[in-house]
Amino acid sequence: MTKLFLFCLLFLPFITNSIAQDRSPEELMIQKELNPSGYFEAKKIAVQQGLPVSLKLQNGTLIDVLTEQNGQLLYSVIKNLEHPFSDLEVLNFGQISNQFDLSGAEINWGVKVIDDQQELGLGTELLLIPDWTNDNVLSFSPVTGDLINANFIPPNPGNLASPKHALLNPAGFISISDQITDLVQKFDTSGNYIGIFAPAGGVNTAILDNIRGHAYRPNGNLVVTVGSGGNQNGVPEFDSGGNYLGNFIAIGSGGLNSPFCILFRTNDVLVTASTSDAAHRYDLNGNYLNNLISGVQFPQQIVELPNTNLALCVFSTPSGLGIYDANGTQLNFFTQVTGLRGVYQLPGGNYIVTNGTGLHEIDGTNGNPIRTIHSSSNMQYISYVDFSIIPVELVSFSASSSGGSVALDWQTATETNNSGFAVERSTDNVNFSQIGFVPGAGTSTEIRNYSFTDNSVSSLKYYYRLKQIDYNGSYEYSEVVEVEIGLPSEFSLEQNYPNPFNPSTKITYSIPYKSFVTLKVFDPLGNTISELVSEENEAGKYEIDFNAFDLSSGVYFYKIEVVPIGRQAGNIVQTRKMILLR
Repeated sequence: MTKLFLFCLLFLPFITNSIAQDRSPEELMIQKELNPSGYFEAKKIAVQQGLPVSLKLQNGTLIDVLTEQNGQLLYSVIKNLEHPFSDLEVLNFGQISNQFDLSGAEINWGVKVIDDQQELGLGTELLLIPDWTNDNVLSFSPVTGDLINANFIPPNPGNLASPKHALLNPAGFISISDQITDLVQKFDTSGNYIGIFAPAGGVNTAILDNIRGHAYRPNGNLVVTVGSGGNQNGVPEFDSGGNYLGNFIAIGSGGLNSPFCILFRTNDVLVTASTSDAAHRYDLNGNYLNNLISGVQFPQQIVELPNTNLALCVFSTPSGLGIYDANGTQLNFFTQVTGLRGVYQLPGGNYIVTNGTGLHEIDGTNGNPIRTIHSSSNMQYISYVDFSIIPVELVSFSASSSGGSVALDWQTATETNNSGFAVERSTDNVNFSQIGFVPGAGTSTEIRNYSFTDNSVSSLKYYYRLKQIDYNGSYEYSEVVEVEIGLPSEFSLEQNYPNPFNPSTKITYSIPYKSFVTLKVFDPLGNTISELVSEENEAGKYEIDFNAFDLSSGVYFYKIEVVPIGRQAGNIVQTRKMILLR
């Protein structure tokens, strides 16, 4: 590490000179927030040049690459964790090396960080917080605020470049709005990348460009705040497949300018906007009503508290955490920690907030800082998720007939408390009976494939459905699938199953046309033990149960005689052997 620093100092002496900046440090930080493309490019340049992306010094100072200017990289140097803009400097790396002791610093070189935090198994409830520094998502306890996993969703180059907001989709996956890639990305609840969620088909800056927070309407549709491109200053809407439906909130509606966060309440929708300095209020159909909160400098995340009050992060000076009643009347404004992006209220009443130095806990009564939970330059919005509400999502169910049997196949995307599937069958699509049970995967966020084969078909048409059963006994039915069995092409008498048997077995036969059928069971001496069938049968496949509960162990025979009706064809007689073992 020391050699690398010496290398940088020897071969990059030109960066030690002062740089004339056309914007103040605070203005540069605000620009990074509004459009992080310059920050993203600066990170790539830092990696290419072998320079750090970020550093945390032993005295607590946080240094993060900020932008490229006049061919040189600039870093934000934050010395005050509670007030990032206080005593903020913007320096190049040569200036940093000259002014600060970098020995013992925690350094991020822009590669995947392997963290020794392990999943603590704290249940299904988590707080998810994206971080621009590593382009990942961290998880924290919603009870204590403590870190659980610093790489809940690990860095995902090419798919995550500036993750702003992570939410649990109603279908059970995690959606992440990424400001640079202009996409809402899709991850499973184990942190694995699934693919693009919206817009369906990939990047389309006429729809999404420079996106920030997102949310879900009560009907499950996705809505996203947009800062640039064709939908600049609007909130587009997407269906469950990520298909664009138009704008939920029209471009510039009610003076909306640079929207950042969207919050659905019972009777309205709130959207914060950095340039219009307000929390705009709309009805549930996206029509403008009024400005619920005005005169706040660069509002970001807004959340509804359990008592229906609102907590609003204000990023710019005067900066802090605003607490408002449901009608927008200010109750408190805490300024002890500033430059805020995200907020969540812990059960005890304290707040945890994110800013340019990390995640902090502050007193819920007076706003005084209590602790810094996690240090990082770029933590974003805070979202509560509860994976226990994920349903068993059945994404496909099909049936096919082949060789006198029916194959059932189905697939699930997510499962919660899934005991298994009872397979039910009907010949009239009214009266169903269970013919089998397939165990489920319990709780899983992985795609699961299931199958069941029905070998006991005898009718020409069947209807099948699945009864998904939870461990607590609750259940839901799938859709019904219909399958045609088809007529047998020739006569057959199959070997009984099981064989040997005790005390019951099944005998199956097929006839290609209407016939009078006789099926009997004999002992080795030729004595008739039981007459199982003596009637007309339509063409089809038949399965007959034989119970030998009153017979002794030994060899028995079953014989079928088929007499065609209305056909010039000879009678068919066939005999098979079966063994009863007690």
